[in-house]
Amino acid sequence: MLQYSLSPLDVVLLLLGLFCLRQILQDGSRSRLPLPPGPKGYPLIGNTFDIPKSRAWVTFAQWGEQWGGIMSVNVLGQTWVIINDLAVAVELLDKNGSTLADRPELPMATLCGWDRALSSSRYGPRFREYRKLIGRVIGTRGSMKKFHPAEEYQATMFLKRVLANPDRVDDATRKTAGAMILHITYGYKIQEEGEDPLVHIADKTMEEFSDCTTTGKYLVDLLPFIKHIPAWMPGANFKRLAAKYQKSSDNMATVPLNYVKEQMAKGTAAPSYAADLLKEVNISEERMQDIKWSALSFYGAGADTTVSVVQSYFLAVCLYPEVQKKAHAEIDSVVGRGRLPSYDDRESLPYIEAVCKELYRWLPIVPLAVPHRAMSDEVYKGYCIPEGTLIFANVWKFLHDPDVYQDPFVFNPDRFVGASPERDPTDFVFGFGRRVCPGTHLADASVWINIVKTVAGLDVTKALDETGKPINPVPDTTDGVIVRPLPFKCNVRPRHERVLDLMIEAIESFA
Repeated sequence: MLQYSLSPLDVVLLLLGLFCLRQILQDGSRSRLPLPPGPKGYPLIGNTFDIPKSRAWVTFAQWGEQWGGIMSVNVLGQTWVIINDLAVAVELLDKNGSTLADRPELPMATLCGWDRALSSSRYGPRFREYRKLIGRVIGTRGSMKKFHPAEEYQATMFLKRVLANPDRVDDATRKTAGAMILHITYGYKIQEEGEDPLVHIADKTMEEFSDCTTTGKYLVDLLPFIKHIPAWMPGANFKRLAAKYQKSSDNMATVPLNYVKEQMAKGTAAPSYAADLLKEVNISEERMQDIKWSALSFYGAGADTTVSVVQSYFLAVCLYPEVQKKAHAEIDSVVGRGRLPSYDDRESLPYIEAVCKELYRWLPIVPLAVPHRAMSDEVYKGYCIPEGTLIFANVWKFLHDPDVYQDPFVFNPDRFVGASPERDPTDFVFGFGRRVCPGTHLADASVWINIVKTVAGLDVTKALDETGKPINPVPDTTDGVIVRPLPFKCNVRPRHERVLDLMIEAIESFA
């Protein structure tokens, strides 16, 4: 009797065939209504090879010019709906929030352990519990007031960190954002000298999160069944990378929570989100996991937003020095040079408010948003959106639509000033429907206080090359779900002779 042995390639091809057959059978049982229009794909594989590996938001926007505000593509039998029109996104994702609030299973992110965090969790009881816990602490602008002293302190420390090493503004930005979130979440005060171990863990882990959730980057996200192949097989490098990334996400969730537990046991724990929840009696293992991973999500709610937006400010004023000049004039007129600004000044600084809005718009932090998933078949204007469809809201396109924003690639805060301002980007940059970021108020407060203190304390100009010629930085970002400006250099100095004294006085007042 002949005996046959299947090679790894045979197994992969067999699984691929079964996967495609299942998709064909599923498609045959769905609504006869058409899908939204889109580019024609190939049999079985659809538009798989059309999906860009980087800067997908730009390609999707270009497709939208041909196919309209709502379109679809097929990726190995998986329907993707891409929304390039804000009105469509609001109507679909806000008004149908309960049925379009799910997240897709992101195989690479799941392998890395990120299915346990709020941003990637499926819509259900755990998701709702996370939001309830986070909302209890930072759910309103008013609830943020108790954290204003800590945020003002860290924003002042940001000036000190920048001026201590003006060539590494990016380091100071990351350190400050991490310090503020760690203090609020875990009552942890970072070490100022050298690299803080918890900030290092957080920065490294969030970079890995952005990488493993990048649309179309890993084949396992297009062919989910290959997640079952052994890590030693050729082509399974993604599994070895995922194992490394999972260790990081475990560390980020566990290490700071253990710190809180240790401080509570000693009776020295500072007030914080985690300490408040850990005071509960007889905490079950399930509840402990909710506390641990909601706390991790708490970090993600504000740190990356603050880093990206503050770095964008330094980039913007290098390229548009007239913006800094106007901002300086408003600070001098309202606050003067006898103190640093505080949250009490916010209502009196409309141009600074406009600068913050333009920073959200110009280089959006999450340009393609995190995709939603349809939990049931939906019908929209005669189109079928089948259950399981992934829905991408192209936020980058919304914010660079010339019909909404004049000269959209120009940094111009004046678009938000006056009797007829352009649409406020904060209406939608934090997500849609039941997936709106629960850390919106934290991010908003953190961004504003860092920007206003930076305006008051620093003068930022272009860096010079070896010949003394100004270097023009590139107004572009990294790739991924969460993006930051590409690395650039700038010159930073105190704005006036009293800045250092004001900074020291303010820091001492918080002691």
